[in-house]
Amino acid sequence: MSLQQLVGELFMIGITGKEPDDQTIKILEEIKPGFVILFARNIESAYQVHDLIKQITQIVGKPVVFAIDQEGGIVTRLRDGFAVSCGAMALAATSDETNAYMAGKVLAKEMKAVGITWNLAPVVDINDNPNNPGIGVRSFGDTPEKVIKFSAAFYSGMKEIGVAACAKHFPGKGSVSIDAHLDMPTLDKNLEELERWELLPFRRLMSLGVESVMPSHIYLPNLQKRKVPATVSEEVVTDLLRKRLGYSGLAIADDLLMGGITKNMSVEDAVLASFKAGMDVLTVCHEPTAQLSAKRALVKKIESDPQLESRLKESLSRIEDFKERFAPKTFSDQVALDLSQDQQIMERIAEQSITVVSDKDEMIPLHLSKEDFIITVKTSRLVQVQEIEPDIPWVAKELSKKFGNKLVVIERDQPLFDISGNKCVFFTENAHLSEWQRSAIDKARKNFKKLLIVALRNPYDCFLVEASSICSYSYEMVSQRALMRVLLGEIRPVGQLPVEVRR
Repeated sequence: MSLQQLVGELFMIGITGKEPDDQTIKILEEIKPGFVILFARNIESAYQVHDLIKQITQIVGKPVVFAIDQEGGIVTRLRDGFAVSCGAMALAATSDETNAYMAGKVLAKEMKAVGITWNLAPVVDINDNPNNPGIGVRSFGDTPEKVIKFSAAFYSGMKEIGVAACAKHFPGKGSVSIDAHLDMPTLDKNLEELERWELLPFRRLMSLGVESVMPSHIYLPNLQKRKVPATVSEEVVTDLLRKRLGYSGLAIADDLLMGGITKNMSVEDAVLASFKAGMDVLTVCHEPTAQLSAKRALVKKIESDPQLESRLKESLSRIEDFKERFAPKTFSDQVALDLSQDQQIMERIAEQSITVVSDKDEMIPLHLSKEDFIITVKTSRLVQVQEIEPDIPWVAKELSKKFGNKLVVIERDQPLFDISGNKCVFFTENAHLSEWQRSAIDKARKNFKKLLIVALRNPYDCFLVEASSICSYSYEMVSQRALMRVLLGEIRPVGQLPVEVRR
């Protein structure tokens, strides 16, 4: 292969639509990426994405590994026509690691059926900071033990099917307070502290053979000489990941167009710096012009610097081994999915995750009159890795219909409602991080005799006021349906909080 072709092997790119248009074909033909990442924007159905994968492979003209962020819960790309998992924290809330194993297995089976063989999961960050805006329910819990137990089970299920996994976000960003999609967080811990906490889940998954690790765009002042993202730091990628931890699998960059990178350097500089630091797979998820520019810049640098050739050979060797195992060799004409059985598994798991934190106001199961109120926020895109449009939760609408209540939808920058009465059900989304939601909850607590807080996402909302409270950890339909059944008393809530909350 020419240098152009060899450098293409390093790249993971995203494409714009559900089928290749002229621009996409041009990008694929020039970059000839070794990897393609798919998003919800690329997916309409199982058969459509299967055909898309075959088309891309034909255009590139060589085996390609297709990857996806199918964590479950709020980070779900394969949705319509697929079984959806309730997400990491919800899995841990079931207190049964077998559920994490089954969720990983079902997700992997359906991915592989359409030609996707690399899941950029599980998240093994330890969410010990309730104010972390970028992780939260994407984590299995707030201690190494919980994260190790459930991430290892999730990985085992995927591994059994033959789908590669990715432990992220190295060396761990559960303690930070900034979303790396928007800016570069700082993790002010030394090596000894990392070894006692953040690195433990990574070490465990590495011992089980996890196929890839994703460094994050965070800054570690006690490890790095320069204030740059860990993704482009030799001290993190080579000295810590490779040498100290002895990891020999793929190191894959988180998207090099995230704010944690672009607020510090250009994509061309980021691609070169991450490659020099020891990264194998260079990820540019969006912006076709940036993808082309990044590839061209890296080829030019390698041509003018013979020392980079050995670095190239090192990554290509790992990539060759990985693609030998996970790049599809052939494609069938059929997509074999057992959706009904897979959905039943995921529904059963979700039902075990619903957690009643308190029933101080004796609200569960619900018995509402027409004079009682249901208040809700719209679910929103609080984390950049999400791909949803703001919407009124289905469960809130259904409860309003069932009991004949007025449904009050509140939004940011709108006057707070002025209502009062006997009972109120209040659906929240990360209210603990939202001043306007907290103000509305405080007012509801004062105005109603009985209050039920329904935390649709992070469970920390359940501790904002003294009230009845329940959490679902996700607003995917599989979780909303399970939540509905608990609220109506059709099933008993058995979930347990996977995080400790201190007032």
